[in-house]
Amino acid sequence: MRDTLARWLDSPRLPHVAAGISLALGLFFTFVWAPHPWGWQGIDAYHELARALARGEAFPTTDVPWGYAYYAAAFYSLFGERLWAPLLGQVIANAFVPILLFRLARPYTDQRTAALASLIVGAFSFNTVYASTGASDAICTVLFLLALLAFSRGWREGSAAAFALSGLLFGLVPQFRPNLVLLPGVIIGGYVLWHRLSKRALVNAVVFSLLVAGLQVPWIVRNYRLTGLVLPTSSHGGVQLWYGTLQVGPYLESRAHNPRTHFESAAFDYASVPGVPVVVDADYSSCFAGDGRPELVYWTDVAPAPARIAPASRSEHGLQFEIPPQPMPSVTYFYFEESGGQPPASYTTPLAGAGSPWVVFTSDDHTGDLDRHDDVLDIFDVGRLMRHLAWQEPLRAAERLDLDQDGRVSEADLTAAVTLVLPLPDAAPRFSADAAGARLQFGDGSTLGMPREFGGRQTDFEIDGHMAGLMVSARRTFGTVTHPPRRLQPGECTFVSHTDINRVFYRREPHTMQRYFALAADNIARDPAGFAMASAYRALRLFVILGTTDRATTQQFSWGRVAYTAGTILSAAYFATFLAGVVLAARQRSALVLFLVPIVYVPLTICFVLTNMRYSVTVQPLMFVFVAVAGMAVLRLSGSGPGSNESRRARSGGMPPPAP
Repeated sequence: MRDTLARWLDSPRLPHVAAGISLALGLFFTFVWAPHPWGWQGIDAYHELARALARGEAFPTTDVPWGYAYYAAAFYSLFGERLWAPLLGQVIANAFVPILLFRLARPYTDQRTAALASLIVGAFSFNTVYASTGASDAICTVLFLLALLAFSRGWREGSAAAFALSGLLFGLVPQFRPNLVLLPGVIIGGYVLWHRLSKRALVNAVVFSLLVAGLQVPWIVRNYRLTGLVLPTSSHGGVQLWYGTLQVGPYLESRAHNPRTHFESAAFDYASVPGVPVVVDADYSSCFAGDGRPELVYWTDVAPAPARIAPASRSEHGLQFEIPPQPMPSVTYFYFEESGGQPPASYTTPLAGAGSPWVVFTSDDHTGDLDRHDDVLDIFDVGRLMRHLAWQEPLRAAERLDLDQDGRVSEADLTAAVTLVLPLPDAAPRFSADAAGARLQFGDGSTLGMPREFGGRQTDFEIDGHMAGLMVSARRTFGTVTHPPRRLQPGECTFVSHTDINRVFYRREPHTMQRYFALAADNIARDPAGFAMASAYRALRLFVILGTTDRATTQQFSWGRVAYTAGTILSAAYFATFLAGVVLAARQRSALVLFLVPIVYVPLTICFVLTNMRYSVTVQPLMFVFVAVAGMAVLRLSGSGPGSNESRRARSGGMPPPAP
């Protein structure tokens, strides 16, 4: 039996057999049955992005990098919007992974170990599963292995051309998997240090680095021109970090049940990116039979003189205005006015015009009370009312918060404030207080807590439950309290039914990224030790599949429990075997330990964000090499034959010599 297995492993055709296994599995998962619930479209909206690109539209987001969307768009341009086309392409590309892995590992180990690694990756790679859905993983892994293969050749032969090819490929890889953006710097730095800063090494490093940067610069420039921020890959890192800070302590396995998720919604309409216009989108229906002349009228607390601006763009049912960049911090007030007709007439939206304007803040204080002029009834006003009633603290803007106009501030005003911003489906909330804090209990049993020691931030409120969570971001301007909506009278007209502040992606996504970073920093500051422990746990958890029946935590599907259980067993077994292979390779002083650089890089650079095993599949083929090392030791099949040169080279380490 061992002799038969040895002959198979010695066969130069085995990597091609492994490639055939990968291709067969990929086709089966794509066209017969897939062990995942996402279908051909996938879970990252790449299908819609690719459709837009295939129609000739601009790339409409900074939330994901461009790589996979353009890959899929190329197939849609050639074959029409047929979902199977890009999937078939990536199944075929993924089938080359066993061959690429064999060629990558072979210079640093013996024939049999490299062949066994190719067979394992062909049969068990999770990339083959992801190749059957619209996800970037399979293509990213192929590019990643090609980049490493070219880099390895450049290292061994000192070839500038190989370093150039590797630089091009490593420049593409982060546009499929953003967390790999720093890896090229790590490996080229290691190469230069290994070669003791030799002239040839420095030249190769410069060639490599220029081409990596050359692939990144156009995307960075595009993002900077749109957003005013430097974004090497995407703006999605903020929310991922925030999710990671929510998965601590009792919520280690699921952020969904952490009550701090309610702070995702802001207390105010505000803009946090400095030096860029505020974009106002308005749903529009003209008050005139002919063409009306709509304008936005605005003023600020810094420049109180009203100014008028015409729409920057206009469609049949929409207007878009750009309010010039405002200083930080500041408050901008605006309403709309439309004139036209014969005889000339004009209308304002809202009807009260300057008496009830929209309010937008410009500030980078993402969790603080931005309403310094008391223009908005919000969660902070509710908190101040609670503190005043509980501990008789002086009340700012008491005349405005005396909502029932009886000359004093009482629980009736607190109830009115809550009801004005958050219409309640049942009884008014109950107020209670003691020396430690004050509380509002809502009809659904949820509570909003105001601690006695309050830092003045939105995130200092204590939230437990649904209705209390809605209260965190509930608000309305005092102008709408004074001038509540009413039925239009004859001769009255409003022409804007809805407005959005910075709805366009190049304003919304950078702003939300910065907000999430601020929320994440707030969470970390509250429990730094817990976050560090959770990050260490996620570094290991990254390599093992853990499912659950909790729908808020894990995707549920038919046979899901069986699939997740099998995934847990297999992934845990392969990770344990990988660790054993690492120990064996280290004892043998094998050059394969160099493969640990990208393997270790992945958990170190993403353990502090939301992770699952999918984030490790790019380096999984390299891990299978160490699994093969352990397997060869168990089977006692090391080397390509007793006393072979390849066997001796594997035992000596096969480390590439320094360049002259």
